[in-house]
Amino acid sequence: MHLNLQRLRKVSGKKMLAGVLILGVIVSMAALNLARSKKQAGIPVKVAKTEIKPIQDNVFASGRVRLTQKQELYNYTSTTVRELFVSPGDQVQKGQVLGLLDPVDLEDKLNEARVNFNVQESNLNKAIYPRDEEVAQERASYQRAEADYRNAQKEYERTKVLFEQGAVSAKDLEDAELEKTVKEAEYKRAGEGLTMKETGPTGHERESLQAQVEQARLQVEQAEKNLNRTVLRAEMDGVVTAVEVMAGDFVQMGTLLMTIGDAGQLEVTAGVSEADSGRLMPGQKVAITAAAQPNREYTGIVQSVSPAAVAAKTAENGSQIEVPVIVKMECDIEGLRPGYTVDLSINVVDKENALVVPYEAVMEKEGLKQVFVIENQVARLKDVATGVDTALFTEILSGLSEGDTVVVSPIGTLMDGMRVNEIANQPPSNEGATTL
Repeated sequence: MHLNLQRLRKVSGKKMLAGVLILGVIVSMAALNLARSKKQAGIPVKVAKTEIKPIQDNVFASGRVRLTQKQELYNYTSTTVRELFVSPGDQVQKGQVLGLLDPVDLEDKLNEARVNFNVQESNLNKAIYPRDEEVAQERASYQRAEADYRNAQKEYERTKVLFEQGAVSAKDLEDAELEKTVKEAEYKRAGEGLTMKETGPTGHERESLQAQVEQARLQVEQAEKNLNRTVLRAEMDGVVTAVEVMAGDFVQMGTLLMTIGDAGQLEVTAGVSEADSGRLMPGQKVAITAAAQPNREYTGIVQSVSPAAVAAKTAENGSQIEVPVIVKMECDIEGLRPGYTVDLSINVVDKENALVVPYEAVMEKEGLKQVFVIENQVARLKDVATGVDTALFTEILSGLSEGDTVVVSPIGTLMDGMRVNEIANQPPSNEGATTL
């Protein structure tokens, strides 16, 4: 019996060994078949079709509504507000008196300026058009000066002879020479005065007199302007949007007193981020929304983009670089008021028929834009020329045709010529992702 048991154990061991070998062969064949299957299936990739469709892209910013046309009234001297005739919201017409300021001593300054102008003008007229008696007086003065000079010259000659004879001292000769020099100068001045009286001032003298008259005239104009500014007048039809002072207030020079404007003509000023500013240009369409009118959307166009950037303060007391933009309203502006804060959506891209691919399909390597295109389950790397980019799509200008199948977010191990397996609606893999 013991012998039978040993034989039974030997037979069972052989069967078990055979079973293990058979199982190993089956597993190996299955693994080989799976590997071959994977090799034939290729790398799984997410794909999309190139298509022609309208594309749009927008730049967003916040702005403030302001009057297109307005008049700000300031005072040009420190004074007191005497009276105000309008309040915010009042309709006004061009030329209407809005208020009065105390003229202080401006009336006296105007009178002084007018007197000075009359004096300067009289001096010029006298120089150009002298009276006969004035000419006669000037000629008599000239003749006296001539006689005095001749006598001084004779006295000098006589003294010089006496000095040479030793009859007078050197001091006497010097005094005689000095007297002759003085009388000669007076004689020349008298001659110039007579010439001016007879012919009028010429050259520099005439220009100097005319300049004094012109300066006096400008002083009169300025004094009149300052006095007129104490009467606050509307220079346009519009509405009073702000009154900054009250009757009786003492105001320093340069204080803003009130503002009027045309409430029917509004515009929006905004600051666009430095990164987006290069995409803006005049004429682009703008959608405008305001918190005060949540159920309305207004429209406008970009009127101007500043050629210079500015540093704007942020809510965190920091600063950021922005480019000022002005948007012209092109719609019914009912409900909008100057000073409102609004949100802007500036349409920077608007094409009806553009060949596009998903933004994630385009790669860049050494300045070249490239896309993987699937041809017969094989990935082919192609160079493309791109146009505008939006948040979702990139425009293709050349290198692809409508209906081409492209790889979206290709993994880093994907290379030109590799076999791939198109996986519909599979999210892009982050493993090994790269930008070429």
